[in-house]
Amino acid sequence: MDELKSMWQAIPPASPEQLAGARQRLLRQTRPRRRAVTGPRLLVAAGVAGGLVITPLISGTGTSAYAVAKSPDGTVTVTINELRDPSGLEARLAEAGVTADVTFLAPNTRCADPRFVSVDGAYGGAPATDANDMRSLMEGSRSFKATQVMSVRTIQISPQYIRRGETLVVEFRDNRNPYVPWRLGAWLAQAGTTVKPCTPIEDTQ
Repeated sequence: MDELKSMWQAIPPASPEQLAGARQRLLRQTRPRRRAVTGPRLLVAAGVAGGLVITPLISGTGTSAYAVAKSPDGTVTVTINELRDPSGLEARLAEAGVTADVTFLAPNTRCADPRFVSVDGAYGGAPATDANDMRSLMEGSRSFKATQVMSVRTIQISPQYIRRGETLVVEFRDNRNPYVPWRLGAWLAQAGTTVKPCTPIEDTQ
């Protein structure tokens, strides 16, 4: 049950067939044998697949591991080319005005929880027993609104949903798939609280 306490987003597949496969995996992961999940868990980001050109995760080519760009509207776009140097990414986000705790995880692992006190039910909240409960949690979650997967390599952070003193906690997990290279967990930690260092543990989901 602990591994279901997180809200995750996965990059959408490049083709309708891959998208259908992702949906089937989601259905398998939410069968009745897992009666309750704590917080929303989004495996496919809607509205991004159409027209998207998918290219593999870059590794060892001299390309920067990541890029951070702040738009005039205040949103921050993060491009992830390689899962390395989380401290450097934290520093770049701080320059853009976002206090963040970044973790890059190996395949089939997750951070042991609880690591922090969340601002909402996206992390460690009350159980959601059906799809309607999960939808309600997502719609009312600032954590979900603050960070969205935009494409195969990019996420968008919306600081208007992050209040003073709060920390954006993001975990990227290597997906071992060049076309869906990582899965993202993103939550907001309460102001004035500590985010514990990540202790990776096995996650077979």
